[in-house]
Amino acid sequence: MAQEEEDLADPFAIPNFWKSSTWLDPAILGANGNAKNPLFSLDLSQKAGHLIIGSSSYVHEIELPLSAGISNDVPPADGFFKLPPVLRELVAREADACPKAQTLKDVDVEDEEPLIIDEDLWLGAADIPTRRPELKTWDDLEKDDRVSSAVAFVTEAGPAAFDALLDEKQKEQSTAPVVINDATYAACLLTLSLGRSSLLFSWDPEKKSFVKTAPQLRTSGLSLQLMERIDQLCIECANATKRLKSFAEHTYSTSTTPTRVALAGAVDRLVQGIQSEVNNRGRAAGSILQLQSVVRPAHAVLVYSKQLVEKLAREKTDEGMLSCLFQEAQSAEYQSVMLQEVTREVLRLVSKPWTDFVEEWVGLKAEGGAPTTKTGPGKGFVKVADKVWVDDLGYELEEADYFLNEDKLPSFFPEETARTAFEAGRNLRFLREHHPDHALSNQQTMADLNPPSLEWKFDWDALSHLENKVKEYHNDLSRALDNARRGRALEATQSTPELSNNPVYKLEFFGQSDAQIATNVLASMNMLNQPLTSDQAQDGLSALLRDKLYPRAERALEGTHLDPHWSLAALMSFGSVIDAQSRLINRECMRMLFSAHDLRVHVDLLKQYYLLDNGLLCSRLSHALFDPELETAERKAGVALGGGTMGLRLSGRDNWPPASSELRLALMGVLSESYQPPKGCDQSVKPSIASRSFSSDLPGDLSFSVRDLSPEEIDQCMNPDSLEALDFLRLSYRAPAPLRPLITPAILVKYDRIFMSLLRILRMLYVVNQLFHDVPLSGRRDQEPSNASLRFCIEARHFVRQIAAYFFDTGIITQWRRFDAWLDSVEAESLSSNSDKQSLNEGNSYSPDVLRERHEQVLDEIMTTLLLRKRQTPILKLLEEIFTVILRFAKQLRAAGTRLDTEKAETPEKLYATFKKKVEVFLTVCRGLGEKTGSSSKSRQADGQRRPSENSIEQLLLLMDMSGFYARKQPGRE
Repeated sequence: MAQEEEDLADPFAIPNFWKSSTWLDPAILGANGNAKNPLFSLDLSQKAGHLIIGSSSYVHEIELPLSAGISNDVPPADGFFKLPPVLRELVAREADACPKAQTLKDVDVEDEEPLIIDEDLWLGAADIPTRRPELKTWDDLEKDDRVSSAVAFVTEAGPAAFDALLDEKQKEQSTAPVVINDATYAACLLTLSLGRSSLLFSWDPEKKSFVKTAPQLRTSGLSLQLMERIDQLCIECANATKRLKSFAEHTYSTSTTPTRVALAGAVDRLVQGIQSEVNNRGRAAGSILQLQSVVRPAHAVLVYSKQLVEKLAREKTDEGMLSCLFQEAQSAEYQSVMLQEVTREVLRLVSKPWTDFVEEWVGLKAEGGAPTTKTGPGKGFVKVADKVWVDDLGYELEEADYFLNEDKLPSFFPEETARTAFEAGRNLRFLREHHPDHALSNQQTMADLNPPSLEWKFDWDALSHLENKVKEYHNDLSRALDNARRGRALEATQSTPELSNNPVYKLEFFGQSDAQIATNVLASMNMLNQPLTSDQAQDGLSALLRDKLYPRAERALEGTHLDPHWSLAALMSFGSVIDAQSRLINRECMRMLFSAHDLRVHVDLLKQYYLLDNGLLCSRLSHALFDPELETAERKAGVALGGGTMGLRLSGRDNWPPASSELRLALMGVLSESYQPPKGCDQSVKPSIASRSFSSDLPGDLSFSVRDLSPEEIDQCMNPDSLEALDFLRLSYRAPAPLRPLITPAILVKYDRIFMSLLRILRMLYVVNQLFHDVPLSGRRDQEPSNASLRFCIEARHFVRQIAAYFFDTGIITQWRRFDAWLDSVEAESLSSNSDKQSLNEGNSYSPDVLRERHEQVLDEIMTTLLLRKRQTPILKLLEEIFTVILRFAKQLRAAGTRLDTEKAETPEKLYATFKKKVEVFLTVCRGLGEKTGSSSKSRQADGQRRPSENSIEQLLLLMDMSGFYARKQPGRE
């Protein structure tokens, strides 16, 4: 009892550890439930004095003497517990002396023959036999010749015990599973995992799945339930393989888009790579469980790929497919490392056609097939369509041009990078169209410099390497452009790789001697005798599957490093390459615009004529239009035209508007004779402009023309005393083809609106200056001019002159001076050498689009100052009403000088009161607009800086009413 309590208190005791498992085969057990041949079993139930020592092969019964003495019988010489040779003689002598002693003998247990041990374990030194020398190898050490002993656990009893247990449990079932050979079943499973039919598994077209031909099958040592799980794993793998192959074949046969074909190619490579790895490792598997461990990684990749392909197949466009694939690759970031790498590589392969087009568009790669031109339908995110312009004459101008189709852009591509790439490609086509001999127009130049390609980069090391390569390419191309500009041929153009890469083919048999033919045959046979080269695919996806589908132990920590965020992946992968290429292309385009196409000359021409910046033009035009002392250009019957200077004489005629012949006679030579070439045009930069004859032709074929007006506008032009009398007159300018992207019809429309407004100001200046000549004529000989007439003349001239000063000085000269200074810096930056920029980001990057936008911006600012914007229409109408009152007063003065018609004519007092009231209203509105603009600009600009046009109204108020004359209430007025 004490012994039992001591055993229970032992924390390391294992109860009943010596007992054999009850799950063992009953055939192995004895009749009494004990082991039949246990190792070193001790049976105390035998008769006293007998010790039974046995194993699974033999049993010896030793009869021990009951006394302490030694037995008189001689122990047998062939037993296991035999005595050493030294003691045998002693035992024999004592046996003779003690015949009654008990003997030691071998006995058989349960009718088994005793095992005869040939080797004597207790041999003496003299009795050791000489052994034959043996060859010792490592293969002999792997052989296990030991006799297995009885096991205590069923898991260690081998597949026979497990099969016996399953047979015992399945006796009650009607149909028992059939046990087949392991190797046969493993071969069928391997074939199934590769997506092929076999003896045990076949494809069912109705179920669209692989099915098992004989469900009740298993192998030794595995249960039916476990076999079903393994079968299901392999069937899912086979179904995914079948689905992916079917998708690839269907896409190849029906699809026409490059992105879908690239997806089919990636799927095909994925399936082939997985099949190759599974086949190689599956053949080396030693059991079905090892085959399961081989199939499981392939199953995870194939099932995920099948789901991914099903999502991508639902997308109708290539850009939608790329966007969906990018989102799936981003979602795979939270899955296994293998799925991350596979999805990224699939994204690289599927994006290749799209990135190839971007490379071709920006000039990083030679265009394959039909190039993208304005006569074609467009490609990718570049759309070719007719650009329709409607000028102020109402004519529609159609011209084919490139447009950025934002709907064709994938969601991952940044908008700013897309616009940069589009502008770079369009400017490159400009160089190819107008400068085919330029270095950038030669596609071989780009190829020889080995530009960086557009590829996805997902780690910092690859991005750092890309940045270094971009800088190297930028410097190499800059030096190449400078060398080409200086007249030195490029090294790439000097060599002729086409000739070196295409050697002349020589016949091997015809025309050769017998010895040469024999030598060629032997060389061919020697080549055929060479071993076959490895047929492994060299693409990234196959290499990825070969290296990482079954990772080694040292790669267990892969995927733990930090990569750039997916929102920056596209920008960092593509942005630097596109930006570097865009900088060089834009700089060369700007250089050609300034040097070869005389951009500054055309811009200066527009400023001189449309903005009336030419003083000689203003003087000549004013006299030709308004001076009544010039000879008339009107044709009259029976009256010959004079030979002097002719004009339209707007203020001294009744019939209006003039005929086209009158316009040609009056305005002949006004434009060409008043043209002033821009400063510096006689330098070597613009030799063509310096040698131009300015007496006959002008840049852009500048000339006067008649504006197309509506019927209401024509009625207004019929009255020579109206403010709109000269609205039919316009300037006609057509930009050269290379400058049309910069000087667009929309810009010319703005110029035309400004010219029409300034022409009215020019007329009003002439009218108010003429008032002092007409005032004395308005009174009678015995009367002086009234005070109202004199005050009207003075205030009207002050008002018009201040308006003109505000328009020309503040609205045009101030705004244009800033634009001209900016244009000088752009020209200096563009004409400088590319090699002077040691760094990629050194210097500003100007493009034709930037120049066009800045040009439009300065015109918008001028129109804002001249009150020509749509939101300023009410205040412009007030200004036009004031001008109309002044014209009515001038007409009244001219009429009074010829005849007295006071009944119909308005009195100066009434006109002056109307004029003053409208001026007060105009200044009040301007004052309120200035206060509103100032407060809104302060709240909008945090740094305190305001745009120049925002405080221009305040300058107008200072010019018009510095003393507050119109703000004070006059006596006698409410």
